[in-house]
Amino acid sequence: MQRLNDLMLRFSRSWPLFLLAALVTFGSLYLFTGVIGPRFTAMTGGFPPFDLQNALTANQVYEQLPSYPEEARRLYYLFSAIDFAFPLFASLFLAAIAAFSLRYLWPAACAWVTDRRLWVLMLLPALFDWAENVFALTVITNHGRELRTAAAMLVYAKLGKLSLAGLAQVLAWGLLLLAAIKWLWLRFRPPAGTGRDPRSP
Repeated sequence: MQRLNDLMLRFSRSWPLFLLAALVTFGSLYLFTGVIGPRFTAMTGGFPPFDLQNALTANQVYEQLPSYPEEARRLYYLFSAIDFAFPLFASLFLAAIAAFSLRYLWPAACAWVTDRRLWVLMLLPALFDWAENVFALTVITNHGRELRTAAAMLVYAKLGKLSLAGLAQVLAWGLLLLAAIKWLWLRFRPPAGTGRDPRSP
């Protein structure tokens, strides 16, 4: 746990590592939504990959599966391979932003979080994302057999992923916004002792 916590902090202290996490994160999103997603949707008659359907239900999983030709299944396997790396780097990216911002805003609070190895909690969305991938692949590779439990777990994992990813994003971007406000205040506030006495003419 300590090593994992330290790894996440390293991404907040190293620009090359941070840029690597950003590149993998946004590159993966581009592939999902700009390349693989549209091709997959065209192959299946309008159904995006399960991962891109935030309102997916277990019943819809088996309503859509008959529309998956073999080529679409192979494309889904490529999607999933990328989606096993994406959650890790997205978590590292958000954790780096949160740690960097908190360290600037309130060093004592950052040290408190670090000492208790709480940065690893930023990986929780990744765990649910990986679970979603596993259940999605289980359903797809067992085409012809209805594994209703796996389909339900896919949906529950998706809900957990979306909820925790939303919280992680609010935390990271919120801390970054506060850090930016602090930086602007310190950068542009008048120097001490230069204000005019309001009683002077």
